[in-house]
Amino acid sequence: MTYKQHLFYNEFYDNSDEMRVMVINNPYNFKIVKVTKIFLKISGYTEEEAYDLPSMQSLYHPDCYEALEQARILYLKQGFLHECELAFKAKNGNKIPVYLNILATKDKDGNILFNHCLYREVGDDANNRIYKITQEQQYLTSLNNSFTESHAFYQYFYDFYENAPDMFASFTGGKDEDIATIGLTNCNNALAQKLGYTKEEILSLNVYNLYHPDCLPEVRRLRQHILKHGCINNAELQLQKRNGDKVYVSLNAKVQKDSQGNIIGGVSMWRDIADLVETRCQLQETNNLLTLHNEEIKTLMNLMSHDIQAPIRAIENFTQFILEESEKLLPPSSLNYLYKVRANVHKLHHLSQDILSYFFGGSAASIEETTLTDIINQVVTYLDLPSAIKISLENGSQPFKTKKILLSQVFYNLISNAVKYHHNPEKVEIYIKGLDNNTEWMFIVKDNGPGISQKFHETVFEPLKRLQNDQKVEGNGIGLTIVKKIITQEGGKISLGSQEGEGAIFIFTWPK
Repeated sequence: MTYKQHLFYNEFYDNSDEMRVMVINNPYNFKIVKVTKIFLKISGYTEEEAYDLPSMQSLYHPDCYEALEQARILYLKQGFLHECELAFKAKNGNKIPVYLNILATKDKDGNILFNHCLYREVGDDANNRIYKITQEQQYLTSLNNSFTESHAFYQYFYDFYENAPDMFASFTGGKDEDIATIGLTNCNNALAQKLGYTKEEILSLNVYNLYHPDCLPEVRRLRQHILKHGCINNAELQLQKRNGDKVYVSLNAKVQKDSQGNIIGGVSMWRDIADLVETRCQLQETNNLLTLHNEEIKTLMNLMSHDIQAPIRAIENFTQFILEESEKLLPPSSLNYLYKVRANVHKLHHLSQDILSYFFGGSAASIEETTLTDIINQVVTYLDLPSAIKISLENGSQPFKTKKILLSQVFYNLISNAVKYHHNPEKVEIYIKGLDNNTEWMFIVKDNGPGISQKFHETVFEPLKRLQNDQKVEGNGIGLTIVKKIITQEGGKISLGSQEGEGAIFIFTWPK
């Protein structure tokens, strides 16, 4: 419970013409939190002196202590006090006979939070005075009812505040950019426990003391930001525990300003992000390891690109030399072996080139303007397709900007596969269509080939997977793997629709 709840009654006490005192209901810590002007005038106390009175007995003359105890017992029994005759003690010691009336402010469970004491001087029995006091008491009763209702809501949020896993604190306005002048007015249990202090110790610090020295420059920058914008969102900082250890946190803060725009206070919430920081460190270590592995792969690929290609070319050339020089001297069986050597060397060359394309594709592709028609024409020219092959193109004239070399490589592999694996090369038909879907392109490539069984729809995109072991069909089973890798790395998706014997249809998206 916080004493500041008494502010709910400020207007009532400020405007009352009666002797009134508002007291926190705490038997272990007597505390006056509000008095009226007439009380101060008659008692002779200043407001500060009244708030510093140490006990209930200090308000009363010693002659009435016994009656005061009886009144206390009666009040606890019935929950209110009406016209109990006692003797009030002024600051100068004078005895002032009064009638004491007490109304209680209770929470929803019936626990007394505040005692509202009304002192009426004995002999003041004028009818108009009694009537006015009665009206004030009725109004106070209605205020108590309103407070009880609002307190239930307040208590819910107060309990949330106190028991939240995140760290909360309320702070004063401070002086401009000087963070050392920003005091703390309240905090929850999580902040005190996380930093290793009691709540009382936390409230004796200023905001400057909460942060680790390593982040103070950033704290000062954020102070300038909140002075200008009124809030801070998800700023990563480090609080400092009592033992000096860091607590990695994300800060959200919002200030409260007066009518002139001056900051008079605010609230901060710190969320412990130690797990996030640890995850980032682990991710960075993983990235470093991946970078190292990628460098090793690049080294291997460069070796394949240069050192391995040289002996492949040498074998192919030497085989060709032997065939040219000895074709008429060697028996047919030896010639057949030499032709097989040359064919397999040729496959090995293309396999190595496909693997290099898989690992390095797109690393230096530039964006250029093109059309689907232009791309398909270049692919057809490069493949040197027979005239019998029919390619139908729809919506191919619209210009767009893209990584042309990558998209061309996708169509190269899809068209090449449609031709290579067709069961009747003389009747190959390929249908290609481009669709503009606002944020991306959708491309459709359909053929009338033998189709792909449903059970192979996933494995068909895996490297070195071929659906038929036909030595007459060139290729290494990496074409569709390259297609999926390029599309995926550019942010698109590819799907396959096909039934065995009904051709294949590939649909893929390509971001603009």
